[in-house]
Amino acid sequence: MHVVNRVLATLLALALLLGGLLAVVEIVLAQLGRPSWLAPHERWSSWLAGQTFLSGVVRAVLIGLAVLGLVLLVLALRRGRPGSVQLPSRTEGVRVSASRRGIERSLSTAARRADGVRSARARAGRRAVRVKAVSALRSTGDLQQPVTAAVTARLEQLGLGGVLRPRVTVTKESSR
Repeated sequence: MHVVNRVLATLLALALLLGGLLAVVEIVLAQLGRPSWLAPHERWSSWLAGQTFLSGVVRAVLIGLAVLGLVLLVLALRRGRPGSVQLPSRTEGVRVSASRRGIERSLSTAARRADGVRSARARAGRRAVRVKAVSALRSTGDLQQPVTAAVTARLEQLGLGGVLRPRVTVTKESSR
C-alpha cells in the first residue's frame, strides 16, 4: 500500500503544482488586460455569480468534494502493515521485536525446506502470514499439509504461533 500511497501523493502534488502555476499565469494575464490562456475565467465568473448554494450543480459538486475528502482521509488514516513484530521475551522487562521482512524471509525459507517446494514467498500482516509456495510436482495436493506444518513450526519457534495465523497456498509451477 505504500507504493500506491506514494504514487497517489505524487500525482496529487503534481496536479496541485500545475493548477497553481496555471492560476498564477491566468491572474497575471488578467491583470495585464490580456485574454485568458486556458481557463475562460470571464465566462466562469459570470456563471458562478448566478449560482447559489441551493442550486443542484453547486450542491452536487460540494457533496462530491466532501465524499472525496472523506475517502482520502480514511485511506490516509488506515493502518498499514507493521514494520516490526513483537516477539515474546524470555526475560522480564526486555522487549524483543523482529522486522517484518526478517520474519517473512524466515517463513519462506521454512516453506522451501519442505520436499517438493521449488520456491516460496511470505507476506506478514498484523494477524496473518500468507505463504505462497510453488512446486514442480504434478500434484500439489499432498504438499499443502507439510508446507503448512513447516510454517506453523517456524512460527512456534519464534513464539508467534498464537499471534500470526498461517495461510498457505501451494501452486504448480507453470511450464515455460
